[in-house]
Amino acid sequence: MKNDRAKRRLALALAALIALAFTPYASAVGDDEKEYRNQLTDVHDQIDDATNQLKEGKRESSALASEIKALDNKIYEAEVEINALQGDINETKTEITQVLAELDEAQADVDSQNEDLNERLRAMYKSGDIGMLSVLLGSSTISEAMTNMDMVQRIYDSDTELLAQLQANYDVIDGKRKQLVALKDKLESQQALEKEKQDALAADKNAVAAKKKEVDKDNKELEAQIDALNKEASELTAKILKLQSAGEYVGGSMLWPAAASTTVSSPFGYRIHPILKVNKMHTGIDIAAAGGTNILAANAGTVITAGWNNSYGYMVMIDHGGGIVTLYAHSSKLLVSKGDIVTRGQTIAKVGSTGMSTGNHLHFEVRLNGVYKNPLEYVSASVRR
Repeated sequence: MKNDRAKRRLALALAALIALAFTPYASAVGDDEKEYRNQLTDVHDQIDDATNQLKEGKRESSALASEIKALDNKIYEAEVEINALQGDINETKTEITQVLAELDEAQADVDSQNEDLNERLRAMYKSGDIGMLSVLLGSSTISEAMTNMDMVQRIYDSDTELLAQLQANYDVIDGKRKQLVALKDKLESQQALEKEKQDALAADKNAVAAKKKEVDKDNKELEAQIDALNKEASELTAKILKLQSAGEYVGGSMLWPAAASTTVSSPFGYRIHPILKVNKMHTGIDIAAAGGTNILAANAGTVITAGWNNSYGYMVMIDHGGGIVTLYAHSSKLLVSKGDIVTRGQTIAKVGSTGMSTGNHLHFEVRLNGVYKNPLEYVSASVRR
């Protein structure tokens, strides 16, 4: 009997010693998990801030690209106008050359007629009345004399009329020449103004392009920062899950998490991000579903996160043991809280389009020790609803 009591006392003492030995360890594990969670929250906040900055940067880059395109169109229009004005200038120069040639020809005719007239006038001046008398005396009849005098008058009248016509032609040609020269000067002035406008537009385009280059550089740096933060977040998540999920995963194939749809609108893997417009890793699958329809727990587990995230919107994370965690994002409404124990198929949230989302859908992730896995490898086709 004494031996039995002694054994019981020894067992109780050993149990007490074991409890005392493991109490600091359990406390330390809890403290470590709390510290990791605080760090993870801080990293998520940084990711959210950087993501918002990147979204704004992408919008600014897109606006600058549109501005550059508009300036390119204006520069092209100015170039077309300059080319058209140059064509008009060339045509005007050709017309001026032709008019100048006509003017020279008219001037030569005027000069020739003036010379002939001057010769006759000089001859008449020298001969005076004798010249006229010679015409009369040189005529054999009165009729011939009258005819000769009429012919002399006609020659004089013809010369006078021709000179007047030539002078009129000369005046018309000279007027046209002046008009064409004025038009050429005007066109060249317009062309100079268009060239100035084109140069100003090109300068504006260069300034906008330089600004866009700077914004794109900042966006690249933000993307690199987000990638680094995501890596840090994954490492912290892995540490948390390692502390939380000491047991093995025994849940088997998971249940399809969307009650109203089996349509995968975006698969797991690299894709062009619908908002950021860059090639990014898609860490889960998107299931197209109507807003407000049920989101189901893929398996039994413990809710470790239930709340708002700028990227994921309203989201739920469930720990299923063995390092397996599922995530359900972009919900319109959450129906569970952190620490809740959920059963397989339990409605945990409603489909929505919160966070970085372009429409109603469920973003579903599966993580193994913090590493993203293709959810379709864990969800059996036979259990899809």
